[in-house]
Amino acid sequence: MPNSTSRHRTLLALALPMILANISQPILGLVDTAVLGHLGAPEYLAGTAVGAFLLSQLYWLCGFLRQSMTGLSAQAKGAKVNTGQLDDLARAMFFALGLGTVLIISHPLLITLILSVTELPALAGQSLDTYLSIRVFNAPIALFNLITIGYLVGQQHTRYVMWLQVGVNVLNIALNFVFVYGLSLGVAGVAYATVIAEWTMFLLSLFLIVRATTVGARLSQNWWQWVRFARILKLNRDLFLRALMLQACLAFLTFQGARYGVTEAAVNAILMQFFILTALALDGIAYAIEAMIGEQEGARRQAKVHNGLWRDIRVSLIWSNVFGFGLMIIVALGYAQFVDLLTNQERVREAAAPYYHVMVALPWVAHWCYCLDGIYIGLTRGDIMRNSMVVSALVGFFGIFWLTQTAQNMALWYALLGLQVMRGLTLGGHLFMSFRRHN
Repeated sequence: MPNSTSRHRTLLALALPMILANISQPILGLVDTAVLGHLGAPEYLAGTAVGAFLLSQLYWLCGFLRQSMTGLSAQAKGAKVNTGQLDDLARAMFFALGLGTVLIISHPLLITLILSVTELPALAGQSLDTYLSIRVFNAPIALFNLITIGYLVGQQHTRYVMWLQVGVNVLNIALNFVFVYGLSLGVAGVAYATVIAEWTMFLLSLFLIVRATTVGARLSQNWWQWVRFARILKLNRDLFLRALMLQACLAFLTFQGARYGVTEAAVNAILMQFFILTALALDGIAYAIEAMIGEQEGARRQAKVHNGLWRDIRVSLIWSNVFGFGLMIIVALGYAQFVDLLTNQERVREAAAPYYHVMVALPWVAHWCYCLDGIYIGLTRGDIMRNSMVVSALVGFFGIFWLTQTAQNMALWYALLGLQVMRGLTLGGHLFMSFRRHN
């Protein structure tokens, strides 16, 4: 059995590539914005930005496909079985195909709804229609990518994932310039570049899965039977409901903040970048935790022994604290400089200054729930994560906002901290009780 020192090394070897892969993601969005912002009319950028935001939110809600696949893949690795090792991968892709088909069929209704709500001018509306109509037909491939990435992470091939994501992002950026400036395809060129990048990621992911899969691994004969889908459907349902509650909190922060005025909305846009970057970094650690805990859970179910599982949970908590503290120090030292980098408006800079203590506290407060999420994804206990998020959203977020609402916009960020604290307390409390029962 591996000792604790080797498990510390394993976690770092898994986490660091995922952190690098995650923080490379925002660069693509910045390039897309820059390319569209130089097309000659702001309507191109406005319409495409709305379409890209809609798709990113829909795919973010579908992130449960990646999470569930990571847990199931890691458990299959830990169980060390060949027959049926690819069953959950096939079932998840079958499910994603159906979900992607629903998005394709419903996209005309989505476009009509968005245009009626946003009241975009004609050129912006046309850009939105063009962009979405191209991207949405690739929805099944985009969802397949969530699953294949989840499978590779679960098999602890995070270096593959890092090079895959970075390489495909570079390809996407290069194709943006070729299609938009070289072929003069405009908004359609940005959409086609993303479609080609998504296909490239899917095909390369399949190649890497075949290369990394244990010799002799295969589908079982009854993988397709409906009853066999029950576990993955239940897990995906619970994780989807969890994501929906989290999205409701973030949407409330965005729209309620806009009601407090233009300056507050601008400040929130800057602060959200801190939150996103923190989340991306902590997610990279969580990916490693998911893979390690899932592996131990698979082994435990085979051998009925908890020793390796609780050892890896302790290792996960230690390194989550280290990274959380490190991120807190980075924010504490670089907050003012980062704000200055994002805006030259003195009024916005001054309005952002009082939020310093909230942003410094955020990484330390949030790392607990990201770590615990990783543990419970590895255990494939989506029900615990769902229940935690429901309580945390209602009590930790909306409850804190109600109690502090006289602070107006600041109350929204107190509520976000409250959400993270409550998630940590509910998941941590459940983990502590489980430890007491088994020791």
